[in-house]
Amino acid sequence: MDVIAMNRFLLFLIVFTSTSNLRAQDFDILIRNGRVLDGTGSPEFRADVGIRGDEIVALGKLTGATARRVIDASGLYIVPGFIDMHSHADRGFVSDNLETRRAPNLVTQGITTVVGGPDGRNPVWPMTAEIEAYRSRGIALNFVPMVGHGRVRGEVMGQDYERPATAEEISRMKELVRESMEAGAWGMGAGPEYRPGRFSTTEEIIELAHVVAEYDGFYYAHQRSQSPLPRWQTPSILTDGWRLTGTDGMKETIRIGREAGIRVVGSHIKAKGPTTWGHSAVDVLLIERARAEGVQVYLDQYPYETFGGGPTAVIPQWAYAPPGTDRSGGLDDPAWNRSGLLANYKENLRRNLAETETHDILVKDIEHILDLQGGADRHIIVVSPQDPSLVGRTLSEVASERDKTPVDMLIDFALSGTDRLRSGVRFRPIAGHAFDVENYMQQEYTATSTDGGVSLSARPGQHPRYYGAFTRKIAYYVEETGTITLPFAIRSSTGLPAQIVALPDRGYIRESYKADIVVFDLDRIRDRATIMDPGLFSEGIEYVLVNGEFTLDEGRRTGALPGVVLDRNVVRPVRRPRTD
Repeated sequence: MDVIAMNRFLLFLIVFTSTSNLRAQDFDILIRNGRVLDGTGSPEFRADVGIRGDEIVALGKLTGATARRVIDASGLYIVPGFIDMHSHADRGFVSDNLETRRAPNLVTQGITTVVGGPDGRNPVWPMTAEIEAYRSRGIALNFVPMVGHGRVRGEVMGQDYERPATAEEISRMKELVRESMEAGAWGMGAGPEYRPGRFSTTEEIIELAHVVAEYDGFYYAHQRSQSPLPRWQTPSILTDGWRLTGTDGMKETIRIGREAGIRVVGSHIKAKGPTTWGHSAVDVLLIERARAEGVQVYLDQYPYETFGGGPTAVIPQWAYAPPGTDRSGGLDDPAWNRSGLLANYKENLRRNLAETETHDILVKDIEHILDLQGGADRHIIVVSPQDPSLVGRTLSEVASERDKTPVDMLIDFALSGTDRLRSGVRFRPIAGHAFDVENYMQQEYTATSTDGGVSLSARPGQHPRYYGAFTRKIAYYVEETGTITLPFAIRSSTGLPAQIVALPDRGYIRESYKADIVVFDLDRIRDRATIMDPGLFSEGIEYVLVNGEFTLDEGRRTGALPGVVLDRNVVRPVRRPRTD
């Protein structure tokens, strides 16, 4: 071949190759000129993202590429879809209500995947039926199914659960956990501060966690206590001296991780009430020591100083029961809600107050709850049907104005209560401290969560986390306070939860990963939901893609249902036989 012929051949190869590359770069969606934060915590880089079907197929400078839809992301951030590590969306996703399954309050925060089984519960049983419920109805977000410890315990023990399980019962629980893992669960959720899980022993949970560990699953829990006492106790309610603190709850989670050889998560972590403010330092020390020893311990957190999903009261429920009522079952005792026991609640309250000894016990319990929830100056009235002018004011303000102590003011409210609202008013308490919220948040092992579900309209006193948890982390803790950096915040909401769950193809902006993507304007992003107006949608999220399909397009909800139940069985299960 002469030189001229050779040059012609080389030119043909160059043109052919270039043409082939261009054809290869024809995409369904092309996001251009974005500032990419890939979910690893690394600094941003400028790149285009090419999407074909449900997958990211190209990342870089895609000059000359074409697409069915081109988005100019100049000045905008391109990040992985947010993964909610503690979500109650499962309740809404099994609904027949189409709008509920569209999850507008979650989509507008940039959430693309949620982890189910919170607090040890499952909305449908068995796991095969729960998974089928999501698949048959269609959902807006991806779903990570989890087997609930409380659900399994209830299935085996029925109503006879207020005791440790027998060896035979634990064996049956293990069978149900194994069946759920085989069906596709990614791990086990637990709520040992709730019924029926709070009557379990740590050894019981460890036995079940061993089964989960065989499948490389993980364990996450609403811990046994996250304050001076578990939420079902007050100073007057102590069972056999069983007094557990937040430290005990964290130690139990770590022990489960160590003895079962499993990844563990202390979920929606908090230090609740002035008595525990600063407790995050203790948790951090415990976790860092455990991690140094090889225990895989993580946390998740919603970024607020106020806790609890809905409005709360302060006077304990036992005060509305007849004098002498057994309260050893705890504040969550279902006996108190049985027909007739609380029928004469106002008269029962008066009689309890009239007995000196009972009066003194009640005052101590009220003071405990008041302190646990932040103190009188941090109790904001959000529901007051009889006097709407009180809404937005604190308990301490109203009590001072009326020359009463906070406890007396609470009793007055209750004595004027109604059948629909025995306590007379309800509060949004601010029980946390900025130090603890920020200290937990700054740890590299803390993921983001909402602890919220689907909400179509917020009721008075509802927590603003339902509408703003993920956007608040960026708008407030990155932009306003500088508590964390933007790459750190994105990692905590994407790559880190993907690492905890062990998702193989989500949580990062990478070629061959699923096209779960959020594009947002850092100058505009903000959470609008507040304590007094908790139902306002977030702003600044411009685009959200779930499996390559828009759920948010130019800031508008599309109503699409592209979510899937993530199938753990696609990833080869790791069966690790026990060695003990």
